[in-house]
Order: sequence, then C-alpha cells, then structure tokens
Amino acid sequence: MFALLVSFFQTCLPQWIKAEDLPKCSTEKKLPEEYRLNVRRWRLEPGYIKPRKLFYGFGVDIQDFIDYHQRHQLPRPPPMDNQASLWHYLMDDVMEDLSAHCRFKLERILPLSPKYDYAIALYNSHHISVTELEDDEEEDVIRIIKERFGEYLAVQRPQWFFLLMDSIH
Repeated sequence: MFALLVSFFQTCLPQWIKAEDLPKCSTEKKLPEEYRLNVRRWRLEPGYIKPRKLFYGFGVDIQDFIDYHQRHQLPRPPPMDNQASLWHYLMDDVMEDLSAHCRFKLERILPLSPKYDYAIALYNSHHISVTELEDDEEEDVIRIIKERFGEYLAVQRPQWFFLLMDSIH
C-alpha cells in the first residue's frame, strides 16, 4: 500500500506542483537558520519544536539506479513477483555498493521534487553536526558518487531536499 501511495504522489507531483511553487532548496551546504536543530533548546525546552528535516545530496531517478547496477555488474536479483520489489532490491544493492565504495553510510530518500524520483543523501539537517565529514573526505565521497553514477550525476552539485512524506501530511 505504501509503495502505491508513493508511486501515486511521484507520478502526480509534477502535475500538481510547479517547480517555482516548491520551497527553494539551497545548493549551499550551510543551512539557513530556520532549519538548524538547536540541540540545547530541544533538550531543555519541552515546547521546542524541531525544524523540518532536510537532506543534503544528489537527485537521481530509478533509471540511474538500474544503469549503475548494470554498469558495475552487481549480482542479478532473484526472481521477483512485481516490478516495484525488483526496483527496491536493485536500489538497495546500489546503495550498499555505493556506501561501501565511499566508506560512508549514504541514505536513499524520497524528495519533494518534480525533477527527481529519489535523492542520495550524505547528511540530514538534524544530524549534520555529528556526521559531517572533513572537507577533503567529503570531496572524496562526492567524487566517488559522481564517478560511479557516471555522466548524469557528474554535472550535479549536491543540494538540500525536503522529504516528500513530510510535505503531504
């Protein structure tokens, strides 16, 4: 049921919302103040409301995952009952392979985006202060992601994404 709901929203989103109507997601790594989690306030003030969580990474489509899987000759998936199960299996394989090559845990998210089906996130806005890499390490991770995904991702800069599910409540 969840997969159907996500598929419905991804299919319909570009028809419902134009890119100019979406909140602007910055390509600058520094978060605007309104999205920074104040851990001290969160711990000490019972009424503190966490800001909306954003994810910093690259936008991709299902075809990018399929191409990656084939390009790097990842193991063939077992027979599946439906296409959605197959796609999730392939995407999980790709994320595991990519995280292993980067030596850094990456996350696949469903972004609020008329342009991308998924995003590969390095960080989220609530944990970046703990998980952020040193500049040279981050450059290596970004280089590896771009090299392994190929030409489509090579021209992209990482950016902040809102979650699709946070936007449909």
